[in-house]
Amino acid sequence: MTLSFLTRLRDRLGGGSETLTPVPGERLRLSGKALRVPLLGSSFEVEMGRQRLQIHPDLTLDPGGRASSPDFLLFDPERYFPGPAHFLRLAPGQKVAISHGVEDQKQLFSFPREAYRRYFQVRHEGDALVFKDPISELGTYLSVLAGEGEGGHLLERRRQALRQVMGIFGGALEPLPSEAALTDLERVNRLLRDAPHRPKDADGNAGGLLELPAGLTPVVVGDLHARVDNLLKILSENGLIGALERREAALILLGDEVHQETEGQIEEMDSSVLMMDLLVKLRLRFPAQVFFLLGNHDSFSTEVMKQGVPQGLLWRKRLQALRGEEYVEQMELLYRQLPLVAVSDSFVACHAGPPRSRVSRETLIDIRRFPGLVHELTWTRARTPGFPAGYGPSDVSRFRKSLGLAEGTAFIVGHHPVSEDSTVWLNARRVANHHVVFSAKSDEIGSMIGIDGEMVPHVYPAEPLLRWVNEQTR
Repeated sequence: MTLSFLTRLRDRLGGGSETLTPVPGERLRLSGKALRVPLLGSSFEVEMGRQRLQIHPDLTLDPGGRASSPDFLLFDPERYFPGPAHFLRLAPGQKVAISHGVEDQKQLFSFPREAYRRYFQVRHEGDALVFKDPISELGTYLSVLAGEGEGGHLLERRRQALRQVMGIFGGALEPLPSEAALTDLERVNRLLRDAPHRPKDADGNAGGLLELPAGLTPVVVGDLHARVDNLLKILSENGLIGALERREAALILLGDEVHQETEGQIEEMDSSVLMMDLLVKLRLRFPAQVFFLLGNHDSFSTEVMKQGVPQGLLWRKRLQALRGEEYVEQMELLYRQLPLVAVSDSFVACHAGPPRSRVSRETLIDIRRFPGLVHELTWTRARTPGFPAGYGPSDVSRFRKSLGLAEGTAFIVGHHPVSEDSTVWLNARRVANHHVVFSAKSDEIGSMIGIDGEMVPHVYPAEPLLRWVNEQTR
């Protein structure tokens, strides 16, 4: 133990707060006085008995490819690095306090009892982090991780994940040549006839119900609406691509993968072409781990409109012009073969909402015989004053019961964002355990991950990753 450490420790015992710049390898005990540490690109480790917590700058790429880190991530390294796992995000002006009363916090820890015995807090002041634990008897220790900051390591980890995606796609992420795209789509359609985790319907094909086994960690993503950048962000975060390779996770997309919603881009279809090319490649690589449910926009129907623009019709015309009628027919076949409902022990999900009438597991498996039910699951929305015909709490409860699920099981949908200022809404429309996830915003991306039997919300900042990926091939 160095003299400088003893001196600083002595100075801190009197309460209040002070500013320090710990050096790598120095282990400071938090003992009542708040410790303010200027931000110098460092990462930190907090020891709470057997429980360790790491705090890393969350480096993201700006449009010029430069890395910046306004936020920090807090996580248990034993759980986070294998991934997917829970983490907490700390933005400037925010504080995180370890407390039993914080929803979903328990899923963060390997040893929650060790963490909750203390009163650890960390506050992000913009130019510094402030650490505090008023309980000194048990001992909470802070140290700076050696090296130039693990944030850079995390960014490189994500870049490596993006390189894996490039390898799966086969090079630059650009719309495929017509013949190659048709071959891939035909292969996927053959696989979908006998898709895993989908009981057979009366015709001997994979039915409309996707039943995920307990061994897969579910990652549920809402509407993407042709935002390839957002899909790349999801794939590169939280160890997901590695978990897919190890067959430990499942990626479930809730539909509406195509058709831009950005003002001025509603008629643009080439981003939808690339989105489907990438999804088809992922489905071929991970036939038992990557799934997308049918949404109302996953269609050529003239009913699919946005601000008066017939997106379904434009989608068909663009694919006909780019790849020919045979490709359009195969895309229609893909839509007919997609599942409508995903279910596991921890959640049930569909694109839009539950049916208003009673259904059964067998009905959902044979769903192609019930076009009205398909329409409900892809078009309905929660009941509001402006949409009184929508579903309500009793419909959600009845749908859970039809699948033999407990009342508290998470019910997750996309389709209709609750507001403009978020991307995940828990207990939406005041319906308990009814969550809406939307992943097509330009600034942030919502998702939910199954951890310890609970569905936990995660939100990521959006990044221009498609540009970065394609620059690597030049």
